[in-house]
Amino acid sequence: MHSHSESVVNLVTNSLVLFSSIGIFVLTLNARYTHAISRVREIFDHLKLSHESEKIEKELNTMVFRCHLLKWSFGLLLCSAISSGMFLLGSIFSRFNENINPDLLIIFVVLSVLFIFSSMVFLFWDVLTSLKATLIHIERRRD
Repeated sequence: MHSHSESVVNLVTNSLVLFSSIGIFVLTLNARYTHAISRVREIFDHLKLSHESEKIEKELNTMVFRCHLLKWSFGLLLCSAISSGMFLLGSIFSRFNENINPDLLIIFVVLSVLFIFSSMVFLFWDVLTSLKATLIHIERRRD
């Protein structure tokens, strides 16, 4: 039979797995965002010197759109981390104080999952937009 402190340790350990996965996702988004920003700067510098301004402007606009997608993905992931943190704190406090409504904890978990899912949708949209920018760059796409 588990003691009260063992159940709290198990709860915290399980929640730390969620925070670790959010951390890995943040690293992925950060790498993609850093690359996209660097590429926007390169394209902008190239635009000033190039005679192919129409193609380069299309690529630049696509890359700026990518940066906006990644910004939204970061924001939603931050909301997920906050919601997960609220769930973790609420779960720990509910072990010591029975006044916390379990339905509220379920809402925090649902919100956390919803925010992570939404963030992944924006990440997937960024991947598709990245492909579009690559096709523009190699002149396989004209729009």
